[in-house]
Amino acid sequence: MKARISTACSVLLVWLACASLWAEDWSQFRGAYGQGVVAESKLPVRWTSDRGIRWSTELSGRANSSPAVTAQRVDLTTQRDDGSLWVLSFERASGKLIREVRVGTGKLSAKGPANLYAHRHNPATPSPIADDDNIWAFFGTGLLTCVDASNGKIRWSKDLVKEYGEYDITFGMGASPRLHGDHLYLACLTKGPSYVVAIDKATGREIWKTDRRYPSKDDGPDAYSTPTIYQSSKGLSLLISGCDHVDAYDLVSGKRQWFAPGLAIDSPYGRVIASAVGTRDGVVVATSANPAGGGKGRVIGVQFDDTKRQLWSIDSSTPDSASPVIVDELLYLVADNGVATCADVRTGKVHWKKRISTGRGAYHASVVAGGDKVYFVNIDGQCTVVEHGVAGKVLATNQLPGTFYATPAIAGGELYLRAYERLYVVDGQ
Repeated sequence: MKARISTACSVLLVWLACASLWAEDWSQFRGAYGQGVVAESKLPVRWTSDRGIRWSTELSGRANSSPAVTAQRVDLTTQRDDGSLWVLSFERASGKLIREVRVGTGKLSAKGPANLYAHRHNPATPSPIADDDNIWAFFGTGLLTCVDASNGKIRWSKDLVKEYGEYDITFGMGASPRLHGDHLYLACLTKGPSYVVAIDKATGREIWKTDRRYPSKDDGPDAYSTPTIYQSSKGLSLLISGCDHVDAYDLVSGKRQWFAPGLAIDSPYGRVIASAVGTRDGVVVATSANPAGGGKGRVIGVQFDDTKRQLWSIDSSTPDSASPVIVDELLYLVADNGVATCADVRTGKVHWKKRISTGRGAYHASVVAGGDKVYFVNIDGQCTVVEHGVAGKVLATNQLPGTFYATPAIAGGELYLRAYERLYVVDGQ
């Protein structure tokens, strides 16, 4: 009995630690583990451009990278008109610019028609990662760099394209890295080189590299998804979604632990953009993009164990690029046309489905949540706040000027919203 109590306590402590990370840290894309949810309950509900904004600041260049929020700073990346790549750092308390660091230059290597992506996607789409001392930034050119946060000097840089091969991907590399412990994890999944790699955060040295390829056709090998950290009964794993499959890797060795198919769709343009997410007791949710509308996308729930058992599938009103979020036992999705869905994460049963947009702007930012609030942001700056639950109650519809592709960050009871032209910090007061 004592042994069982001890084991139960250990599991509880692990998950309390995870919850604490989610609550306190949003220093990388969708938070420390990439699940897009925090435990904070006092979060903003209503705001306008002249009310409920603690501060805002103009941004140079253009990018879709999300803010990395640490104790004293907010860090972003951008590309300017001359092709130069930059890391921007602002005081978290005031929004004052601390410094801007030019880290490189280059164009996005993309094989698809430029008119389909150039207006929204460039090398500064991947989100940076930060801590008190460093900023790590990855760009679609293949540049991975570490900047000293105290003086702006570059600690190290490496070119993943020169080291591992040129990207062969329709719309250019857009996946963000994931930091856990001492390692940065990147998933570069293309028709050409396709791999998952772990990099030492202090030196840029390769720790391990695992090639990743499954049979797929047309655009199927392309993925733009960011790795997430997942806690199961087997411990922590790295979740990767792409090439019609979702799988998990050992963080230390890079060995594949588990995989599941089910993401192939009936379209030559099928690919994966959204990140996989999971529950605390064994359900992983993965998404195939819906590039042409009309229900071509797919969202699946899979049991995370050796059975690789698909639990359910949703094939209508599915996201194109917006990653879903799980709060308690509920899954929240948004299609690019503004139709949001709430479903049971274990059964796929749809509790509600509704159009949340009052305009025409598409939804590309990933869904984020905290406490009893779920946030949906479209490119025109409309943010709909929905109460967590099966009722689907809309709490507010807020509007800010700008073009918003970037996923919001949540930290310290505030919402950080990045437009092309401006960064807003919303406290809703």
